[in-house]
Amino acid sequence: MDTLLAEAAELLAATTNLNVTYTYDQEKNDRGTDGHLTITNGQQKYTWGVELKKRLLRQVLAKLTLVKTVLHDEKALIIAPYINEKLAELCREMQIDYLDLAGNAHLNNPPIYIDIRGRKPPPEHQIQLTRQLTGKAFQPKGMKLVMMLLLRPELVNQPMRVLADEAEIALGTVKQVLDDLKQLTFIIDRGKKGYAINEQDLLLTRWLDAYPHNMEAKLKQALYVAQDLTEIRNAPLEPYGALWGGEVAADAYTHYLKPKTYQIYADAEAHKTLLKKFRLRRLHANETDVTPIRIVEPPVAIEKIKGKLPGYATPLLVYAELLNSDDPRNLETAKRIYNDYLA
Repeated sequence: MDTLLAEAAELLAATTNLNVTYTYDQEKNDRGTDGHLTITNGQQKYTWGVELKKRLLRQVLAKLTLVKTVLHDEKALIIAPYINEKLAELCREMQIDYLDLAGNAHLNNPPIYIDIRGRKPPPEHQIQLTRQLTGKAFQPKGMKLVMMLLLRPELVNQPMRVLADEAEIALGTVKQVLDDLKQLTFIIDRGKKGYAINEQDLLLTRWLDAYPHNMEAKLKQALYVAQDLTEIRNAPLEPYGALWGGEVAADAYTHYLKPKTYQIYADAEAHKTLLKKFRLRRLHANETDVTPIRIVEPPVAIEKIKGKLPGYATPLLVYAELLNSDDPRNLETAKRIYNDYLA
C-alpha cells in the first residue's frame, strides 16, 4: 500500500506519455482520500482524489467512502493492485474512475479520457491472491462453518461436535477450519473468557470473496417458469419449507429495490412441493421472453438460514447474492443491508 499510488502513477505515465504526478495525504482526511493524482496537459491540471485498496471487491465497492464521483471539485479515483474486468465494468457503470498495477485504467475528466482494458494481473498479485484463498476455512465445506460463525458468533465456544452438526460437515473438517481461523487470527483465545471471533468484518470480507466459487457455485439449482408469477410472488413460502432469497428478500429488508430476478431456497422435498403447488415448469433453452425463478438448494438445513423476516433468507446470504450479481443497482441495496443488518 505504501507504494501503490506511486507505482500506479508511474505506470500510467509510461503507458500514456502524459505528465502524471502524485502526492500522498499524511493521514485520512474528512474527504476520505489517501492522496491525489494529477495529470498536467499544457497549462491545465486535472486532479483526482485517490482511495487506495489492497484488493477491490464487490463488497468494497458497495461500502466505498467515495460513493460519489465528485468530492469537493475533485474526481474520485480508486487504485488497487488488480481490478478484474467484471469489477472494472461495474466501476465504469457507477462512473468511478480506477487504476491498477496491471495497467488497466479508466479516467474520465474531460478533456482527459483514458480507457485501457484487458491487462492481466502481475504475477506477484496472482501469488498473493492464491495464498488468500487457500486453507480449509474458505474452501466449500469450511465456508459453511464460517457462515454459521458469522450468523452466530457464540458458536465459537461450542464443542466441535456441535459445530459439525451446525455446519453439517465432518468433525475432522471442523478442527482443520478452526485451526485455520486461529492461524489467521480470526479466532482468538481470551483465556478464562473463552474464544472470540476477531476482526469479524474482515472475516466477512474473506467469506464474501470466496462465496461465488466456493459456496454459491456448489449449490444445486434449477430455473423454472411459473404459470402465475404473481401468485408465487405473493405467497408465504415458509409453510412449504422454503425461503425467498436474492432481490425479493432484498426488497423485503430494504423496501428499496424492485426485484427483476427471483430466487428461492428449498430443499429436495420443498422443491417438489413448490413445483406442484405453483405449477412450475422447467425454463427451456433460449427462452428469453419469460421471468425465470431460480430454486436453489440451501447450504445447510433451511431453518438455519431463516432471516429476521418470516419467509426470507438471512440478510447475510442476501447480501452475498447481491454482491455476486452483475447489476450495479444491487450494490446500493447491498450497502443498505450491510448497514442495517450486518455492520
